[in-house]
Amino acid sequence: MRRDLTTAGLIALALLAAIPSYDRVFADAAWRAPAVSAAAIALLLATLLRPVRRGGGLLAAVVSLAAAVSALPWLLGLSPTPVMPRPAVLDPLVELWSTGVNELAETPAPAPTSAGLALLATAGWWAVAHVAHEVAVRLDRAGAALVAVTVLWAVPLAIEVPAGRRLIELVPFLVAVGLVLLASADDDARRTGDVPRLSAVGVAVGAVAVVVAVSAPWLLPGHGEPAWMSFGSGTAPRGYQPIVDVSNRLGQPEERDVLRVRSPQRTYLRLAGLDSFDGSTWRLGPPDGGSYSPDPDALYPATELLPPEQPASSSRSFEVDVEVLELENIYVPLPYQPVEVLGPLRDEMVWSTDGGFLATWDTVEANGSPTIGVSEGTSYRVRTAQPNPGFTELEQVEFDEATLAEHTQLPRDYPELGELADEIYDEAGAASVVEQALALQDWFIGPEGDFTYDLDVPALRGDDALTDFVLEDRTGYCEYFATAMAVMLRETGIPARVAVGFLPGREAGAADAAGVPGVEAPDGVEAPDGDDGLTEYIVSTGDAHAWVEVLFPGYGWITFEPTPRSDDTHMVPTSDDLAPVENEAERRTADAADGLEDIDPIDPEVPDDQMEVPEGDLGDGQTDDATGSTADDGNAAWIWIAVALVAFAIGWSAWWRRSRGPLGDDPRQRVVAAQRDLLQTAERAGVGRRPQETTLEVLDRWQRDGRISPRHAGVGPSVQAAAFDGSIDEASAEEVTAVLREAEEVLRRSVPRSRRLTAPARQVAARLGGSVRRWRQAITDRASR
Repeated sequence: MRRDLTTAGLIALALLAAIPSYDRVFADAAWRAPAVSAAAIALLLATLLRPVRRGGGLLAAVVSLAAAVSALPWLLGLSPTPVMPRPAVLDPLVELWSTGVNELAETPAPAPTSAGLALLATAGWWAVAHVAHEVAVRLDRAGAALVAVTVLWAVPLAIEVPAGRRLIELVPFLVAVGLVLLASADDDARRTGDVPRLSAVGVAVGAVAVVVAVSAPWLLPGHGEPAWMSFGSGTAPRGYQPIVDVSNRLGQPEERDVLRVRSPQRTYLRLAGLDSFDGSTWRLGPPDGGSYSPDPDALYPATELLPPEQPASSSRSFEVDVEVLELENIYVPLPYQPVEVLGPLRDEMVWSTDGGFLATWDTVEANGSPTIGVSEGTSYRVRTAQPNPGFTELEQVEFDEATLAEHTQLPRDYPELGELADEIYDEAGAASVVEQALALQDWFIGPEGDFTYDLDVPALRGDDALTDFVLEDRTGYCEYFATAMAVMLRETGIPARVAVGFLPGREAGAADAAGVPGVEAPDGVEAPDGDDGLTEYIVSTGDAHAWVEVLFPGYGWITFEPTPRSDDTHMVPTSDDLAPVENEAERRTADAADGLEDIDPIDPEVPDDQMEVPEGDLGDGQTDDATGSTADDGNAAWIWIAVALVAFAIGWSAWWRRSRGPLGDDPRQRVVAAQRDLLQTAERAGVGRRPQETTLEVLDRWQRDGRISPRHAGVGPSVQAAAFDGSIDEASAEEVTAVLREAEEVLRRSVPRSRRLTAPARQVAARLGGSVRRWRQAITDRASR
């Protein structure tokens, strides 16, 4: 038992030594607490269940999995306490996992510790800790266990860091791994279960190996040579792309308010326009490029008036005040297209006419990553000139070859989508570009397209994923719809792109304004009058959005909305109003009010007996709106504690039975129990007792076969005495029991693993063969009579 605890402790040490390598992945240390805590809990549960022999590995895996589902939301700060494992808990974890996978693919390291990435790290550390313990302790394969730990440590090493950090990542891990291997090599501890002793020679050899590996790596074969195998394309990191924000924020399990906005009208808050499509994702920069860097000629200091990304001869001017509640981003959310930014924020910002974004791209940290542009407490004012052309003006727009060549590029042809777009144009009678864009938009959001808005969908990955989405699946969220419409427009020769940012949000009500003074004007900017005609809006993570923009030369990038959101918070352009200032919910309400103007009012009174609402319990599974919790959430922590106590009780009772025997203080019964365990282990290994073979005979046979030592076989008489109610004192029983336990382990290890695995099948075959022989002998006997 003490040897097992020592091995578990050394595995924990090796896991701790992997922490510096994961600092390459994350820009802060917020990932450490949940990941390290997860590994500690996994090791604790596995250690408690170690004494369980029959089915112990399966039981430990099931308990560990259930505990992980319960504890992960708590470890990640998504729940104040551990939760009861159930489908309602799994669903947000699966969504968060999918978000983390997307972030892993798109966000360069070191990345902020988002909930999705933290979930991947925490679950990975939990799984590796459990597997390493089970393999090293239960299966007694320390070398194999270290494979999992080494993979956990080595994966982040693909990320380049300054040379000075490499020793911190390398030396502690090598030392910890060496200690695990040296401890597992102590054969005496393996037999007795005592604390392993480290060989002085082994420690010296290991220390020399670490010193040589660190100080003279060129002595190792293959140092400095090209890799035998290269994973990935070999290009530079893709760089941070703003479209990652959409899936990340929409995939968060809890919606959070991120911006407070004062504006005379509803307006989308844009992060950037993405001009390139690489087959799965819209991005800044060329589709096949590496890390994105804007063209220096397209950058302008935000301290001056901002030049337009595209000239717009018809526009609507207004001002917007923005306060950041909970958001960290390189890009600054603002209405398009901005003319001037006011406030201290602009001193560190640049405006890019390549993608139309305001960001901190000219300022970098020591690790080469762009600094965060906006964070909690940031306030700024934007003066904007929103493109506001008329339908007739856009009908007359002509497109030059340069514009078409630049903004209709695709990584490959999409003939099925192009043919479908042409069919939609023909059915709508759309001849001009603006008519075709409106027709395609209306097809996506209308009943003809039969699309469904849903966040629970896989990422758009694979050559046929986009085509399958449009032609078959027809279920997705804003990124899917914007990507599909923009590709269909480009496939039919219309210059289009995808823009990302936020919907206008909800009007701030009493609950939003409670205790909050409202948006403050940025420092150095005159605050607007109290009665200024401005409306306050709250923008949340659920308002993260992607939409389509079509370029009309002379009028700028015009917004189109292909996403059929069920909450009607999006704003849909029409031929009568290409720059709407009300969302779909407000438009439907206004249309309904107009339709009721000519209808006589009716008595709205409803009988009291039809207005009664039963008081009391909300019912099973229903949520209390005031608290946001279900009835059983309060007991979740106690249930999780109960699971840990049950695991402890099972492990402790198994250890007690194993060490004391079924009758506790009876020395004879302890010896008999140890004998029974030895014979059962031998049976499972395929070297069990033969028919009519006594304990003395089987021990003697095992000794002749070299499976056990003479000392092990020498306890046979004492075992026989205990089995047949002979006298045996406490000290002798303790010694015999220890020898039998040691013999059990030595016997098991004497049988090759392949024979142990096939022993059950061979035993069944032997029993079947014996039955067949007896059956044939019986037939022969009857025939002879």
